[in-house]
Amino acid sequence: MTKRHKPLTDKEVQAAKPGTNMRDGGGLFLRVTTKGGKSWVFRFTSPSGDMAGKGREMGLGSYPAVSLSQARDAATEARAIVIKGADPIAERDAKRIDAVEGAATKSAAPTLGEYADHVFLPDMIKGFSNAAHRQQWVATFRLHFAPLRGKKLADLTKKNVLDVLKPLWAEKYVTAARSRERLERLFDHAQQNFAFSGENPALMRHFNTILTRPKTMKKGHHASVPHTEIAGFIAAIRAKQSESMAALMVEWIALSACRTGEARFAVWSEINLEKNVWCIPAARMKMRRDHVVPITPRMAEILTEAKRRRVEGTQPDDIVFLGPKGKQLSEMAALMLLRGMDAYKDFTVHGLRATFKSWAATETEFPRELIEEQLAHQLGAVERAYMRASAHERRRPMMEAWATVCSGENPAGATVVSFKSTGA
Repeated sequence: MTKRHKPLTDKEVQAAKPGTNMRDGGGLFLRVTTKGGKSWVFRFTSPSGDMAGKGREMGLGSYPAVSLSQARDAATEARAIVIKGADPIAERDAKRIDAVEGAATKSAAPTLGEYADHVFLPDMIKGFSNAAHRQQWVATFRLHFAPLRGKKLADLTKKNVLDVLKPLWAEKYVTAARSRERLERLFDHAQQNFAFSGENPALMRHFNTILTRPKTMKKGHHASVPHTEIAGFIAAIRAKQSESMAALMVEWIALSACRTGEARFAVWSEINLEKNVWCIPAARMKMRRDHVVPITPRMAEILTEAKRRRVEGTQPDDIVFLGPKGKQLSEMAALMLLRGMDAYKDFTVHGLRATFKSWAATETEFPRELIEEQLAHQLGAVERAYMRASAHERRRPMMEAWATVCSGENPAGATVVSFKSTGA
C-alpha cells in the first residue's frame, strides 16, 4: 500500500522496508520487493495509442544504480512526454527498435563493438543493482574481445572466438570462462533481434575438448594476512596513505571487515557520525539485507581525511573513497596496491575478512553470532531469532578491540602514522 504523500529523502529510500511501495510525487514511486530489492516506477495514464486512457507503469531502473535524484529526472522527462500527448513507454520502445535497426544498417551490418555498446549492453545491464557487475560486463566487450570489436557481427565464426579465448583461457581461466558466457548471451540477443543468423559461435560445446579447466587450478579461500601480522600490514598501508586513496580504503576494509565492493561504492549518505555507524542498504549487500557497521575512532579519522581531500566538498550521493581526478576507484585498485608491496603481494584484500575472523575466533571470547553478524554472513534460523535486529552496539566493543590490534597496540604492533604527520 502507498505510505506517504510528501517527497522522499535519501535516508527514507535507504531504509525502505521490504514489501512497501513509497510515493515521491509526480507519479514517481519506489517499489520494494519482499526480498528487499528496490526499483523506481513512474505511473501515468496513457494519452495515446492502444493503451489510451489506461493506467501504465514505466520502470526507471533499480536502486541504488539509479539514485533518487536520477529517478526524479527520469520521471520529469516521462511526464513531459505525457503532457505533449505521447506515451513514454511507447517512445522508449521505439528508440530501442531504432537502436537495433540503426546498428544493423550502419555500414550495412553492425560490428561486434557497435552491437555490444549500443544495443546489447544497454539492454542487459540496466537492471543490475551492483555497479561492479556493470563495469565487468562493459570491460568484457571493450577489453577481452577487443580484437573482434571491429569485425562484422554476422561474419564472426567459432574460430574467431577461439582465437581470442585460447590465450586468455590459459592465463586467466575464470575471466575467460565468464567472457565466453557473456559473448554467448550477446549472440543469443542478436539472433532474437535479427542482427545475427546461424548457430551461436560462442557455445561452449564448440570448445569443450580444447578449452578445459586447468588441472593445476584449485578452488580455495582468498589468501589472508595472518592475524598475528595485521599490525605490521596496517602500518605498511598507512605509510602509503598520504598519496593513495586506495590505501585509505584498504584500512577501512580491514577495520570494518567489509567486502571490497561495499567500501568502493559507499556514499556519504550512508555515514552517520552522530551515531557513529555506517548503514549499508540491502541493495548493496550480498545477502540482500541492511547491514550496520560500528564506526570506530580510527575509522572516523579515515572519513575525515577522505572528506578533506575533496576540493568541492561532499554531497549525500558522493562516493566516500574517490580516486584520482575525481573518478571512482577501480575494482582492482586495492588489490594492485597490495601487489606493489613485496611483503604482501600474495595476499588479497578480501582475505582481510578472514584475518578478522581468525583473530576474533581464536584470540577473543566474543560470541560467534556477533562475529558472523559483523561479517554480514547468513545466520541460522535459531541465530536469526536470537539476534532479531542488527546488534551493532553489541559489536562495537569487539570492533574497537580489533582496531586496537590493527593499530599495533600489542606486543607485535607497529607505530601508528597520523595523517597530520604525513603532510598529506
